[in-house]
Formats: sequence, structure tokens, C-alpha cells
Amino acid sequence: MRSRTWLGLFFCLILAFFTWGCSSGTATSPSETAISGRQAFEKTDASSQGEGNNVGGPRRSTPARESTSDQGGSDRASHSTRVGDHSARGGEKPEGKEWRAADGSVLAVGEFIDLLEDQVCILKPDGTGITVAFHRLCAEDQNLVRQLLADRQKVEGSSSAEEASDEIVFEDDLVIEGDGEEARAGLSGSEAAGQRKTSPDQSADPRKFVIPFDFVSQFDNGRYGQMVGELIWKKLQREGGFLLPESMLEVRDFCAAHQIAITPETPLEEVRHVVRDLFDGHIAIWGSVERAPGAMWDVYDLHIKCVDFSEENPRVIFDLTARTNTVSEIPHLYVEQLLDKLYDRQPRGPRPPDPIAEENWVKNPNLVVGGDFEQGRGGVPLGWESGGGQHREPLGRLVKWIPEPGSPNNKIIRFEFGADVGDSYGVMYYSEPFPVEEGATYRFQCRWRSNGPAVKVFIKCYDLMESEYQPASALAGKGSDSARYVPNERQIREVYRSQQNLKGPLNQWNTHTQDFTPRHTKYTPRWGKVMLYAYLGAGIVDFDDIVVKQILPPSPSERQKELRHSLASPVTLKEMEENVRRGQEARERLRARDPSK
Repeated sequence: MRSRTWLGLFFCLILAFFTWGCSSGTATSPSETAISGRQAFEKTDASSQGEGNNVGGPRRSTPARESTSDQGGSDRASHSTRVGDHSARGGEKPEGKEWRAADGSVLAVGEFIDLLEDQVCILKPDGTGITVAFHRLCAEDQNLVRQLLADRQKVEGSSSAEEASDEIVFEDDLVIEGDGEEARAGLSGSEAAGQRKTSPDQSADPRKFVIPFDFVSQFDNGRYGQMVGELIWKKLQREGGFLLPESMLEVRDFCAAHQIAITPETPLEEVRHVVRDLFDGHIAIWGSVERAPGAMWDVYDLHIKCVDFSEENPRVIFDLTARTNTVSEIPHLYVEQLLDKLYDRQPRGPRPPDPIAEENWVKNPNLVVGGDFEQGRGGVPLGWESGGGQHREPLGRLVKWIPEPGSPNNKIIRFEFGADVGDSYGVMYYSEPFPVEEGATYRFQCRWRSNGPAVKVFIKCYDLMESEYQPASALAGKGSDSARYVPNERQIREVYRSQQNLKGPLNQWNTHTQDFTPRHTKYTPRWGKVMLYAYLGAGIVDFDDIVVKQILPPSPSERQKELRHSLASPVTLKEMEENVRRGQEARERLRARDPSK
């Protein structure tokens, strides 16, 4: 009887130990993401509260939030919590709490401060800080973090509609429907972060949305595969006719955040789910490029796939497997074959004209005032600057506005210069500015002829941006030399340039036509100017009939771009500002606890 009593006590102690310890069986981290079959869950990132944190191309949908684990057996009701200012802390404050891993080991001891970028910030009893990855915590402590975030908002009492932008939703299949503009723009404003969006109204822009993915290249950890993806994106952007992501960085970041990896072996149904449900796209391009076994240099095994998922049954546009002889065959042979199939054209032939673009080219107005040079005043053509050349000298020497020789009823612009000018800085002449829209497609056309010098045209686009100083010429008579500069003056600066190289026979009129799309990662092109330019040697160059027309409008997503310093930077300006704000708040909290710091 006594042995049974001791045996019962022994099992009670074991049961008590496991009840006290942390279990890892059902916990889910807010940062976990998985793509399996038709299900996708978005990363719950406390650093992106209310900002949507969605990356990808135009008209992309953002997947729904992952649900919290339900340890009490209750149903998964819609459980929303708002997280406000990180500096405000309410609810339970576990001073000196032991934060444990799934195996019961202590990871840290201290007070919970915040959850930033999947890192639990803990203030240790000695006043120093430490971070622990959320996924390393046991299920009990993970749930405690969630509860602390929810309790914090309850203490702040912020439940008004104006603060809905700070909402974080722990929910599986939540869908928010919006109009086409909202769907293309992603989540922002009063929308809950991370919720799924529906497709926009396709009637606004009939072009299909193409998603190029980075190719797989295991031999160099993906570097060459990214280069192939970038190459295809740039060629598609130059050719036009389709909607594209703002950059390959957008696609890359989205796939990394959601652990999406598409290979040539990925089933079409899974690719369809990513393209249609996550990106709200139509056509996918993906594949692999690997160093051929035993080859040392330019021999690669290439696989390119292009599939249209816009209909119920996927349509394979291009599926090629080849071994290259030289690396140049990838862009100049196989990618060109892909584009020929995508644009449904004969190999090496020009792409079919876009009927919408061609219609707009006929009916839209010329943005360049006085592009025909027929009207003017005071010896200056209407819509053009009064000075030309490098030093903007008055018209009449390097730059002339004259009747065309042999056709006196037609007026033209003529450059006439010697080798001393042509072999140095050349001759240039600017139009007056005209409005442009970022992301819209424009078509430039002109007639020109040259008896020898090389000819180019630049379309330069500008934005109004902050400048550190104001020119002294703007302050004439306003004070001493010590006050010649005034800070914070806004000035118009060039942010985009389309260089168009004019080629054609000498001594006869040629017509040049080329499309361009002004874009910038940080600024917004708002005004454009045409710069006519000639150089190299001595000679005469004539220009006439300068035309710039918008042929395709920007997609709504162009107005919702995530600003960053460059396409090479994975960090947006908003993220940089948010990091600065968090750092400032952390320093203020530390100073509040210890004023000596």
C-alpha cells in the first residue's frame, strides 16, 4: 500500500512539472509564413502596424493574417487588437519574469517592452536591454506577448475610427473588399494591416499584369538567377504593352517575406495561387539557370517558363530547356524567343502595336507647345527658350529659328557650329516645361536631318525638392554678403532622363519615334523638357515637328509606390523613418527610468 502511495506521489510530481513547463506543440509565431497548396498566411510584423507592409507589383493582393493558437479550445472568433504608441505600456508588466524556450530553458529575465521585427524587446533588471526571437519562446510566453500587446491597447482606450490604421488582426480568412484604386494601392489608411484585398476593376486598364520572378541558380546562391529576372523585367518595361511590378525588388521582398520559392518543378496550381491570389496578376515568368556539370565558364543549363493564368485553364506561352554555348545567348537568343512568344510576333520582329496606345497617339494633344516652330514673338519660337547653346546665348548664331531653305512657308530650328564647339560641349536647345505623370507612357517624335554631326534628344523630367541653399542672385540687395544664402529653399531638379539616339541617312529628313516612361524611386517626375542636342565635328543640324504625347496612363499603383533611395536599396524611406522613431522612443524610455543617461 505504501509503495502505491509513493508511486502516486511520483507521478503527481511528474505531472506538475510538465504542467508548469512550456509546451511547444501548438504555438505559431506572428512571423511564420508558409505557402502550401491554396493556403497562404502573411507575416504578422509588429513593426508594420497600419502600414500594410505589402510589397509586390501593381494590383497585388495582400494575404490574410495568421491566426493565434487556440489553447483553450475556444473557436477562432475574430480577435482584433490595436497597438498604439510603443512608448506607452499598460496592462501586465512582468518585472523580472523568466522568458523560457520550449524545452524550459531560460532565455532572458526582465520586463517586456515591445515586439519589433519578430524580436521581443526585454528590459533586464540591471537596466540594459536584450532581444529574444519570438519563435524561440515557448507557447505560453508567445501567448503572453500577444496578450500584453492587446492589454496595452485597452489601457490606452483607443477604439475610435480615426485610429483604425493601427489595427492588427489575428485572423485566418478575413477578406476586405475595396474599389479598384484601393486594391491596386495595397493596404493603408483605415484598412487593417495584412488583410486580403479583392481584384480591382479590370476595365480601368485592359493590359495584363506580368510577374517576372527571380530564376533559381543554386550554383551561386541565386545571384545569376536574380540577374536573369532583372534582365527580363527591364526588357518588358522597355517593350511596354503590359503592367509590371514597380521593380524586381518589390517581387523579391514580397517572396522573401512570405517564403515563396518558385522553381521549374513547382506545380502550376501553386504558381497560379501566388500569381492570381497574392499578386493579383495574370502572367508569370520563372525558371532556372545552372552551371552545366563539368563546365567552368559560360555553359549553362537554362529553363524558362511563361504561363498565362488569366483564364480558368492555364495557358503555357513558353517552356524551353536549353544548354547555352555562351552566356550572351541567354539575353540575345532565349529571352528574345520568350518575348516573341509573349508578344505573339514573328521571331526577331517588332512587337504588335498596342491598340490603346495607337489610339491615344492619334487623339491626345501634343504636350510640347509650339513643336512645329510656326509661331513665335521677338525672334523666339512659341514654347521654347530664348537662349541656346551651352551658355544660353540669344538665338541667331549657334541656334537659329528660320524658314526652311527651299520651303519658306515652313519654319525650323537650325544648329550651325564649328568643330571647336562640336568636339567640345556641342549645342543644345530646350523647350519650355510641360506636365508629366510618373509611370505614364509617352511617345516622342521629331523630324531631323544632319550633314555630319551626331544628333541626340533628351527628355528630362523634374520634381520640386528641398534645397539647402537659395542662389545669391535671388537675394540681390537684401543684405550683406554674409546673408547671401538662405536655407530650405525649394528648387526644381532633374530626376529622370530619356536619352534618344537619332540614327538615319545624312542630308535628308528622318523621322525618329521612341516611347519612354518617367519614374524615380524617391522623387516624383512632374514636369518635362525636350532638349535638342548635336555634337561631334562641324556642321548643320535641323529639327522640326517636335511631339510628346501621353499614350498610356499610369496604373493606380504608380501613385502608391514605396519611396526608397534607389532600386538597389531594400529599405524604404518609411522604414528608415520608423527605425529612427523607434530608436528615439527607446532612448526616451531609458532616460525616464534612469535620468542620468
